[in-house]
Amino acid sequence: MIYYDLSNTQLEHWADELNLRYREERLTKPSQADVYDIVDLLGARLAIEYITPTRKYLGATLFTAGMQWIWPGNPYAAGMMPELKYFYSGTIIIDRDLAESKKEQDQFIKNFTMMHECFHFDKHGPCFKHAVHMSLSYADRSTGNRSNNYALYRIERQADHGAAAFLMPREAVKNAAREILGYRDVKLPFGWSSKEPIRNVGRLFGVNYSPMVYRLQEIGILEEEFNPYL
Repeated sequence: MIYYDLSNTQLEHWADELNLRYREERLTKPSQADVYDIVDLLGARLAIEYITPTRKYLGATLFTAGMQWIWPGNPYAAGMMPELKYFYSGTIIIDRDLAESKKEQDQFIKNFTMMHECFHFDKHGPCFKHAVHMSLSYADRSTGNRSNNYALYRIERQADHGAAAFLMPREAVKNAAREILGYRDVKLPFGWSSKEPIRNVGRLFGVNYSPMVYRLQEIGILEEEFNPYL
């Protein structure tokens, strides 16, 4: 499998350019994006299906047309079997159980998953042209589980970074951190007392606590070491 060794600067540029096309004020003003609009903006198709009956996978990107296994429901019931269904090339599939959930946490996971798949759709078609036409997003990102194949690992990390950079634009995050966290261009200590304020920052961008922490650390706003005494 081929892959492009995109730098963090290139990934941030992709996210900024997409925000410019979508809603320029997001670059500086903390706000949520309607991820369904981004699918349309990029020209992808969207399908909401039960990818698995156990949420093992949350999203997929199809780079060629063909038949894919889809489950009839969730949760798994005895005797349940997957069914083959035809999808067009350029289709992003989001797990129905996730997409239809009313829980805030699930809605924010959906936002990240859809942007992860949007990045695959926009940038990784040539990478899968001669290999596999379906790219699956892992449900549990906190484990860091990825294929042992280095190319696939890099591709997945690029999609994660691109999704984070789009949903949480650098300058908008800094502005939110100044208002909510008291950021003054010096790294903030990271401990128990900062958890709820960080969650509140995440809500502004439509993301959960963990991706917000990673983004704050990546930008250089939050210290990387967790202090249990704070």
